[in-house]
Amino acid sequence: MAFDVFSGARARFMIDDRPVGYCAGVSGEEAIDYEPVDTLGFLEVREHVPVAYRASLSAAFFRLIGSSLKKYGGKFNNAGNLKIFPILDDILISGVLKASVEEKLGGKTLATFLGVRAASKTFDVSARGVVSENCSFVAIRQRDESED
Repeated sequence: MAFDVFSGARARFMIDDRPVGYCAGVSGEEAIDYEPVDTLGFLEVREHVPVAYRASLSAAFFRLIGSSLKKYGGKFNNAGNLKIFPILDDILISGVLKASVEEKLGGKTLATFLGVRAASKTFDVSARGVVSENCSFVAIRQRDESED
């Protein structure tokens, strides 16, 4: 029996259904927070009650000269350029994004993140390396191919 393996070499990162070029990697997380129910007279937890659901992702971008993530922050501008990280004046009005990782040959989606907002970004400059920017995002929900 043959299985199709999802490969990073065939993957592409999409924001608002448009590919984001020069992305070196993406990682995502879904988490459920549980609150333990402790009762008098028992050493063991009686139950773990789900109290929150969280989704997040991060992406590593190669830094292109003249193309910061703030130039590309929130939505596509009139020139069609993608804005990933909002500038300070736009934080309160930047809106939400949709992000996904898909296999570019067959168009299969590994994960889709809904209600995405950029939360932080960092950069790394080294003497003998390519400059990269890493952006962390929060999301309302993550869906995988079983939920589409």
